[in-house]
Amino acid sequence: MVDRRDAMNKGGRTPGNDKKFGNRGNGGRNNSARGHVQKLPDSYFENDEQGRKYLHPVFVSKKTIDPLARLLGQDARPNLTTGQMRRFFNECREIERLVEVDGESWERVSARFEGLCYHAQNAVWKHKIPREFQEFIDDNVRRVVIAAEPRETFLYGFLPHFEALVGFGAAYMRRDS
Repeated sequence: MVDRRDAMNKGGRTPGNDKKFGNRGNGGRNNSARGHVQKLPDSYFENDEQGRKYLHPVFVSKKTIDPLARLLGQDARPNLTTGQMRRFFNECREIERLVEVDGESWERVSARFEGLCYHAQNAVWKHKIPREFQEFIDDNVRRVVIAAEPRETFLYGFLPHFEALVGFGAAYMRRDS
């Protein structure tokens, strides 16, 4: 093992002094708020005593979403801006309009919805959004796609969850100039 002081004195790379290893001036430690972000259930919904579905409160609660918003807006690199988040959210609103107003079937819009994943991946490659936001998109697209009723899951699970992130994120995310 390389002694960190020897490597530093000789101009060598160590996990704490090189961009390649994700240095953020913290000696190679990851101080992100990720540890404070709650892992969410696989399904947006729970059933009550009569078997009726309802949105699980963790998907919209301040206790759950606020730490995620803080992570994306302040602790992740690059920070997520309101403009980048709105770009993805507006695409979801457009899909909602196609389904609800125009009467499109979910089958006709599902590819567009799943396309959020590759748009997020592209934005990460271009250093426009943090990888944590891509993970948010990927995890939630997966929740919708694997659901027995993806249309309803999108409309009544994913959209309220994303709306909560937009709302709580306003306090932490900078506006695009």
